[in-house]
Amino acid sequence: MARTRARARLPMAVAAAVAVMSTMAATGSTAATRPAAGPDRPTIRYTEYGIPHIIASDWEGLGTGYGYAAAKDNICTLADTYLMVNAQRSRHLGPDGRASPGQNQNTTTNLKSDLYFQRIKDDGVVERLIAQPAPDGPEPAVKEAIRGYVRGYNRYLSETGADGLTDPACRGAAWVRPITELDVYRHAHAEIIMGSADALLDGQVDAAPPGAASAPAKPASSPKETAAKISSALAVSRQQSMGSNALAVGSQGVSGGTGMLLANPHFPWQGKNRMWQSHLTIPGKVNVSGASLLGLPAVNIGYNDDVAWSHTVATVA
Repeated sequence: MARTRARARLPMAVAAAVAVMSTMAATGSTAATRPAAGPDRPTIRYTEYGIPHIIASDWEGLGTGYGYAAAKDNICTLADTYLMVNAQRSRHLGPDGRASPGQNQNTTTNLKSDLYFQRIKDDGVVERLIAQPAPDGPEPAVKEAIRGYVRGYNRYLSETGADGLTDPACRGAAWVRPITELDVYRHAHAEIIMGSADALLDGQVDAAPPGAASAPAKPASSPKETAAKISSALAVSRQQSMGSNALAVGSQGVSGGTGMLLANPHFPWQGKNRMWQSHLTIPGKVNVSGASLLGLPAVNIGYNDDVAWSHTVATVA
């Protein structure tokens, strides 16, 4: 490719964005065009600051272009993510190294991360979810986009090889490999439970039944003590900067007569949860620009001809 409720739903981050994207009317891009190979020849156009503008005739082609461009810009981060969700960090990077399964960096050891994700693999929850019919499972457009994403990612890696990567963080690494659709779904599942199940990762891994010599169980806390513990936990969450802001101004407050939205997600600048910008177009069907979490072939925060949107992280309190 040339450089140019109680029931879980998977992958929600991708499916929600694709559902919004599928309502959009298309307009053309003014960037210079260089062709790309693929089933329907998606095109990747780059403008200033290295923003990829991807045009394709269907969802699979759009995913192919997205996967290629995402790998070109972020392959070491993405390869590390697939290593993590497949519970292989200890094997390649040592059990005592640091892992970042949640939003924040280096929050646990590779071994604990592997035990956590191996339990998810052994349970088969991701496989069960993607086997469900929509809407409990992924919509057809989501499946097509992810199928294309895998093709595009692997196409880029086949062109460079691990030894030919320019990023020294993973150049020549044995853990940089072609991916499968299941890898992407596992990543999507990890993002869905970010800030919930993974926030309790160490406690889940370290949990053990009490021994015979254990002290008698303490009586339940009073409501006041329980409230104090909850307040303490919420304070830790705030210190870790999980949250987001958005500011919208209506057309009456904008000189051009149109509305304006400032999206300010509190996500890190490095690692698997860094937002990555792109412009995605299926002529006559989709025209959306914005940012997404790495490895999810859709726009999570962005705009089209009619509407702009953001997201928020809300704490139950």
